[in-house]
Amino acid sequence: MKFHKSMMWLVSAILLLATACNKETHQPVNSGGEKPGVITNVSVSNMAGAAKITYSLPDNKDILYVKAVYNIRPGEKREIRSSYYNNFLVVDGFGDTTTHDISLYVVSRNEAASDPVMASVKPLSPPMLLVRKSLAVKADFGGININFNNVSKADIAIVMLTTDSLGVFGPADIHYTKLENGNYAIRGFAAEKRKFGFFVRDRWGNQSDTLMQEIIPIFEKLLDKKNFKEVKLPGDTDYGWGYPIPNLWAGTMWHSADKLDGMPMSISFDLGVVAQLSRITLWQRPNEWIYLQNNVRKFEIWGSTNPASDGSWDSWTRLVEHTVIKPSGLPVGQKTQDDIDAAIAGEQMTVPLDAPKVRYIRLKILRTWTDGGYAANIQEMKFWGNDK
Repeated sequence: MKFHKSMMWLVSAILLLATACNKETHQPVNSGGEKPGVITNVSVSNMAGAAKITYSLPDNKDILYVKAVYNIRPGEKREIRSSYYNNFLVVDGFGDTTTHDISLYVVSRNEAASDPVMASVKPLSPPMLLVRKSLAVKADFGGININFNNVSKADIAIVMLTTDSLGVFGPADIHYTKLENGNYAIRGFAAEKRKFGFFVRDRWGNQSDTLMQEIIPIFEKLLDKKNFKEVKLPGDTDYGWGYPIPNLWAGTMWHSADKLDGMPMSISFDLGVVAQLSRITLWQRPNEWIYLQNNVRKFEIWGSTNPASDGSWDSWTRLVEHTVIKPSGLPVGQKTQDDIDAAIAGEQMTVPLDAPKVRYIRLKILRTWTDGGYAANIQEMKFWGNDK
């Protein structure tokens, strides 16, 4: 019995010792909380809206990270951390090109911070200001057209201001983008002089000065489908399955006859008026047919005021070249709610501002969702523009 009790005491003592050792190994290396040493050999490389700070770490073995503390603008503090595996960090978020003081700290594993080392940075022009300088705004159909360059592909927002129905001048549209360059339109305005403002904002809340302009939007209307009529030119495809071309503007689907030699195929029709077109919307055959079978996938829209009677293309000008993009990217036969929503909205196409006036439309279909197919269908088409 004595031997048994002695063994139990011995085992208990060993377990206690092991536990104590285990706890010891999980304590911070610098358990006393002493300040670590400071960084040395600090150098600065200024960047667009940012700066890269390179340094040498102290000899302390318990360093966890280096942090930079600074203000990107008065009252707006920012902190950046960099692992002890690195010898640099990047301070960003600056909205100007003035000098900024940066406090640099070495932080140990027990969160003890060193004395600060000060560095001064003078960022180059931030992307937000560069985008603002690139803004080019002009009149467009029913609104305005905005062109911009964003060389660094920064995450920015272009804010448009104008007067609302109560006469208050303020934000009316925000365009978020990371694109290297872009061009977009904001519509819904009457063809009368209106004051517009534009500024650029970045993800840190910095914003540029405001570009102010007075612009008269170009008159735009939805062309009256009552004036439309079919035109049959040599080489154009016949309709099939009882779905003729006038169904295009009635919203009840046009379907081609089978074209045994495959794509391309073309159809033509008359808008009934000479107009400078601004935009066109095309809808697929809906429901279970979207992004399937004979729905058009790649096509061109051509225009003319006096088409050649022999069916040649010399008298036509290409207005739009368009490929239908399935938002989900899923294989043919599979679709998501985003795909369905996009199909319901229709294919939105903008006609270049410098495109000539036209009266006749010729649709050249290059590809459907059945590659190698020999038939096509479209549910509906609408046209906007200035027929004055």
